[in-house]
Amino acid sequence: MLKQAHIMSQQGHETTVVIPNDTDGVHISEYDILCNSIYGLNTTSAKFSVATCLETIDILYSIKCYDEIHELIEKNRPDLICSTQINVTAEMVARELRIPHLMNIYQIDKDSFHISWLNVYPNYHCADSEIFSKIWEEGLYIPSRCIRTAYERNDKCFLEKKENNNSVNILSIGELCKRKNQLEIIKFILKCKNNGIKALLTLLGYHSNPYGEKCINFVKENKLEQEVTFKGFVLDVDEYLAKSDIMICASRVESYPGVIIESISRRVLVLSTPVAGIPELMKDGYNCFLTQGYQCDDIYEAFLKYMAYKGEDKIQEIINHAYKTYEDNHSYKVIGLKLENYYKWILDNYVTQKEYIRIKEVKDIFFNFLKNKDLKNLSHFTQSEIWFLYHVTEIIKQKELQKVAIWGAGFWGKFALEWIEFLGCEKQFLGFIDSKKEGRYLSYPIFNNKEQVINSFDIIFVAVGDINDRIEIMDCLEQFGKKRNRDYFMLLNDTLRII
Repeated sequence: MLKQAHIMSQQGHETTVVIPNDTDGVHISEYDILCNSIYGLNTTSAKFSVATCLETIDILYSIKCYDEIHELIEKNRPDLICSTQINVTAEMVARELRIPHLMNIYQIDKDSFHISWLNVYPNYHCADSEIFSKIWEEGLYIPSRCIRTAYERNDKCFLEKKENNNSVNILSIGELCKRKNQLEIIKFILKCKNNGIKALLTLLGYHSNPYGEKCINFVKENKLEQEVTFKGFVLDVDEYLAKSDIMICASRVESYPGVIIESISRRVLVLSTPVAGIPELMKDGYNCFLTQGYQCDDIYEAFLKYMAYKGEDKIQEIINHAYKTYEDNHSYKVIGLKLENYYKWILDNYVTQKEYIRIKEVKDIFFNFLKNKDLKNLSHFTQSEIWFLYHVTEIIKQKELQKVAIWGAGFWGKFALEWIEFLGCEKQFLGFIDSKKEGRYLSYPIFNNKEQVINSFDIIFVAVGDINDRIEIMDCLEQFGKKRNRDYFMLLNDTLRII
């Protein structure tokens, strides 16, 4: 979004960036550096809430921020509002002030659209991949465009690039987390070492989290300290790209990763998994190397193909094709034209008299929903999920509930039980499903044999934190004919299944 704002500013449009503040009125200082020092953008700041998927809208905080955002937008009176992720507050204000609003949001599970959501989302959409542009367009019945991420290259640091024929220098960029799958890259490095290939890996990205610790421990346990280096968060990756032969993207959940664009614009070879929108532009053996799957063995096989191409002096041709891909799809000139054309189309298409649900109606709906509910005794987590719980309630009304269960007798299980009490389903709640535990939890029985009990429940709440465990549970439930957001609901909602 900052790059889009920068492009529009360069093209002579008056642009203001609203930096998000937290509840204490403070924001990350890096935003100021990027906006003011790097992009030269006009900025202001305000408190507002954004959601990364339709289930996680914090409707109470969105309503709370309304007056501040209304005052800010009314004062500036823009022709067009552009937001990142789902910004309900901005959309409610846009409707009152009759201003078109475009949201930029990418990853989404199709299961999210099983619910008939209250229409509080913008009526225009933009994504950086065709796959997600289509999913959002079909899911919300709104116009969408695929406009790729723009990138402006800087060749200055590349004058110092040095060749090292004794090893292959590999780079991974991004916060260490399960969806980015860096542990499989590290396992690939171990396989290279065991097979006599000298490959050196540098990981850029925040790693002070459980997954990062898991990666660090794997390196220590397998004595890979000489082969694998953790650099933590790095604002400017240019110097690392300059020293790299390959950038590996091993993600399991993505739309179209910006690290690929950074790499091909710097003429650094890309080796990537084929997730989501990547194969739309990146073609194996033409402008990159794509894996067949998402494990270390898949990365290794793609790497062997790279080594074969290197031995035949074909790598430069791959790099040249990749750079042409960057020029044709990601340059400021190309993206600027697409953005401007889409913005103009939105302004022409926007119907000011269209009837929408307004802020007063939203307030009334949730005031009535929360009538006689004691919010003070609810956890902060559950208060932030009122939007989702409202829609779950509407689904429950259509069912004749007799049996309800929670899958997960652990930390998140107690929050699921709070949800059940909030929804008034205590009498239907029979217990927890958990194949790893026995006995009772929170005074309720634990069912170990999931195959025997799943079909007997009308609704199941999945209360598990680990991403891989959640995916496994979802797959299991769907083998029994259960549908997400119809027959089972996740306590933790994010984009899980892209591959």
